[in-house]
Amino acid sequence: MRSWLIVSLLVTTCPLAGCLADEDEFVWPEPDNWDCSIEESYNLSCYVYLEGLSSPIVALEHPENGELWIVELSGQIHSWDGEVVSEVANLSTIVSNCHVEQGLLGMSFANSSNGSHSVLLSYIEEGSCDGPNDSDLLLSYATISSDGTIDMSSITTLKTVEQPFRNHNGGHLLNIGDNQYLWGLGDGGSGYDPDGNGQDPHTELGSILYFTFTDGEVSPVLQDSVGDPLVLHYGLRNPWRFDLDSEDRLWIADVGQTCWEEINLVSMDLQANLGWADMEGSKPMSGAPCNTEYTNYTVDEEYTIPVASYPHTGGNCSITGGFWMDWGPEDLRDGYLYGDFCSGSIWILKEENGEWMQNYVGSSGGMIVGFGQGLNDELLVFHWTGEIVQIG
Repeated sequence: MRSWLIVSLLVTTCPLAGCLADEDEFVWPEPDNWDCSIEESYNLSCYVYLEGLSSPIVALEHPENGELWIVELSGQIHSWDGEVVSEVANLSTIVSNCHVEQGLLGMSFANSSNGSHSVLLSYIEEGSCDGPNDSDLLLSYATISSDGTIDMSSITTLKTVEQPFRNHNGGHLLNIGDNQYLWGLGDGGSGYDPDGNGQDPHTELGSILYFTFTDGEVSPVLQDSVGDPLVLHYGLRNPWRFDLDSEDRLWIADVGQTCWEEINLVSMDLQANLGWADMEGSKPMSGAPCNTEYTNYTVDEEYTIPVASYPHTGGNCSITGGFWMDWGPEDLRDGYLYGDFCSGSIWILKEENGEWMQNYVGSSGGMIVGFGQGLNDELLVFHWTGEIVQIG
């Protein structure tokens, strides 16, 4: 098993495929299929869980019927009961797919006041693919019909967030109970945060929003936040998945610019500035080469430094956040699971002797865009090429 202390990581270079930067400059790697390879010490294997989908990124268990609802970037939502895949919604005509980071980005089940079930949806609205971006990030609400599908006519926009560029949209939704939700937003896009959104708590871009949803209304939870009342944490570039553990610690995977991918560990009761775009990882965003050592540099106390980070080496380029593992394979429990989009690598972050250690698990065999929990607590990995892989 490969393991290293977080504080001892050194960056040596930034490969061509390793920088999800300016939307006009970055060349996305072509989807590929690789062989799954898990470290022998874990005694785990890979299996194909489900095939035939185009772009799965999220899977959620239906609160009543036990089906797994699978959200695709293309705008489709399918259900899976262990035997049959059925379409429950097709939003492809109302979501934008002009850019590979656009589309249907998140979903959460919600309870209506009358006891019926509904969903919250996070997506980039349909718009022209020519010229500057004119498609915004929407938070919408929709009801679930008696036949188990989403009533498309019920889709209602709750909130609109203007997106200056087509990339860095975030979009992840997390239901944390008691009609409360977290919504992750990127910094608005392009590269290097040209509008300074990350360090501005008065804008909702580059942040984690915290709200309640009741009776068709979105309301802030926080009573004494600095800046926008919905902003729980700010200083983020593009939070691509986050999870809340049983101790109410929030684990945020934030996609880096040039050198570092990072994992932030923050609380739910104290607003944190996570550093972007003054910081990338635990280093200043100075434009210097990635291997620069800052011998006399002191981190400003206003920034909350990542609990872990890894460099753009070995084919790594973009973090995909997973879960705090209190379920699934025994060897992976009691740690935060995450992977890398380009390399397909997976790690589990565990606390050992007071230090957070990144332990290499292996490669899922593809370009990782998301993680999920199966019908029987299987650990699922979603690939850019459309397949869902089970590790167990």
